[in-house]
Amino acid sequence: MISDRNRKIFNKINVSKLPFKLDVEELKTFRLDVASNFNLIINNANSPALKWCMSTIKKCKVFTLIYQANENDNPVYKEDIAKKLTEYSYKTIATIIDEGIEKGYFVTAGIDKKVNADKKIKNIRPSEKLIIEFLNWSIDQISTNTEFFKKYSK
Repeated sequence: MISDRNRKIFNKINVSKLPFKLDVEELKTFRLDVASNFNLIINNANSPALKWCMSTIKKCKVFTLIYQANENDNPVYKEDIAKKLTEYSYKTIATIIDEGIEKGYFVTAGIDKKVNADKKIKNIRPSEKLIIEFLNWSIDQISTNTEFFKKYSK
């Protein structure tokens, strides 16, 4: 028997956006699977670099902006990140970036993307190791989500 609570929840979630049909009878199992999937996503970041980048929302947001700028071949500076993340102070952003550089997760680079040890250069990039770890982690998530999709596709 389906509880009123489950029916209310089911009627208010965006099941039409799912790439498969979900029935109210499957909701409890689906909710458990969603929680398990989320747990895998947040706990499978098992490299020190990814654990650090994902340890707080602030660090995760900073990492994402640095990563996206790198992939779009755009230079990115502490000031740019602080302007985009207005909910945090410049000092907070700078501290996160400086710590990431100190740990070797971020590198400073010239406009030509050549790694530069000059502290005056503020163009920030993810390290090659961090890029590799992030891509491997993302591939694992795609694989997990593919299995999740297969389970509910009929």
